[in-house]
Amino acid sequence: MSLIRLGKKSPLTVAPEDTVAEASRALTERRVGAATVVEGDRVIGIVTERDVLQKVVAADCNPKTTKVRDIMSSPAISISLNTSVATAAALMREHHIRHLVVLDEHGALRGVPALRYVLYDLLDDMERNVGDLVGYIMTDGPGG
Repeated sequence: MSLIRLGKKSPLTVAPEDTVAEASRALTERRVGAATVVEGDRVIGIVTERDVLQKVVAADCNPKTTKVRDIMSSPAISISLNTSVATAAALMREHHIRHLVVLDEHGALRGVPALRYVLYDLLDDMERNVGDLVGYIMTDGPGG
């Protein structure tokens, strides 16, 4: 099943020349934790709430003059539409990240699932498996 089903909203995009203040307002208005940084139709990075906190607020930089290109993570770690949820979770764990960029076969941005949705899906799958196992164990055998 496609990982894109975990994306509840269309991905937020910002330009590398946008200020951190502009990007932060967009993140807040959309209620998302990350924005994909695009130049034309090409994904060049990702900027997250954590980037803003660590690279602007904690570093005492001015968000009104600091550009997104100066704090974004680049290149963004991306996956294809047909990447499994388990593979996505492993990649997020390996790279210590909370968001992945989902690209289609043409490199077009399709989504940015957050770690929590990946984990929710894994937990749902585990609950289904436990339910199936309980049902199997509790079923009477032949003649029971």
